[in-house]
Amino acid sequence: MKGKIMKRQFKVNKRMLKRDMKAYGMLSFPMVWWGIFFLYAFIRAIYFSFTDLRFSVDKISTFNLDNYIRLFHDETFGKAIGNTAIWTVVMTIFNNVLGLLFAWLIFRMKKGRKLFLALLFWPTLVSAVVGAQVTKLLFNPSDSGVINSIIIACGGNPIGWYNDPKIALVTLMIVPSLLGFSTQMMIYYVALMGVPKSYAEAARLETNSQWTILGKVYLPLIRNAITYNMILSLIGNLKVIGPMQLVSESGKGGPLDSTMTIMLYLYNKGIVGYEMGYACAIGVITLLIILILSGICLLYTSDAADEARSVD
Repeated sequence: MKGKIMKRQFKVNKRMLKRDMKAYGMLSFPMVWWGIFFLYAFIRAIYFSFTDLRFSVDKISTFNLDNYIRLFHDETFGKAIGNTAIWTVVMTIFNNVLGLLFAWLIFRMKKGRKLFLALLFWPTLVSAVVGAQVTKLLFNPSDSGVINSIIIACGGNPIGWYNDPKIALVTLMIVPSLLGFSTQMMIYYVALMGVPKSYAEAARLETNSQWTILGKVYLPLIRNAITYNMILSLIGNLKVIGPMQLVSESGKGGPLDSTMTIMLYLYNKGIVGYEMGYACAIGVITLLIILILSGICLLYTSDAADEARSVD
């Protein structure tokens, strides 16, 4: 009897090993790909950030902290951080608030959910190039721009929009803030659909306010979706480069660095200016900023959700 049990266990272990080997085999390619094109590249970037590597020079002559010291004295990099911070805060708030709002409104619908989800999700399919062209069409500083044409027809003076340093960054935010919430909306909608209906039914015994039910019942229960969307928004917005590069005439963060962001500055220094060592230092600092902010966001949203649940 003992021998039969051992043989049976051996067969089970053998089948499990074969299953695991198949899984490892399927995962091996993406892991190798990730190791070569991310992990290895990341380690090399850290190494190059301490050097004076340039595209035009094959040899590295120094290995020191000059690039990082230079960053702390670089006024353009300071402007890039400030612009990126403004963009990240505004876009993260707009995208998540609008995404949650529309997800909640569609969730409450009895009919037509799929139609409105499809209509509101389509902007996600629009590329950054198309979005930039829409911004150019609407906010062209010349008299032929759509918005300026309306202003002139109403008796006003045309506005410089993205050619005006005072409002250039705000101008670039308008289209993405109104059309960039689709992904967050879908994630919030799926999370809302996963909440058991019994919670809402119990809450309706105490209040008829849908906004109270949303704040007291649903938000604490979809905290994982909130955390994920916040981190996703932070990472995406900290890496923004498309609108600044595609809308402005020079594509270099003008006018007067008013639309310069960290990623655009990295691109200008590394790809355009051939200062790869300095560009790698910018990339390392950007990664540290993303990790710190993502960690803070993770802790804050989790603590806020726990507090809301305990109060409830």
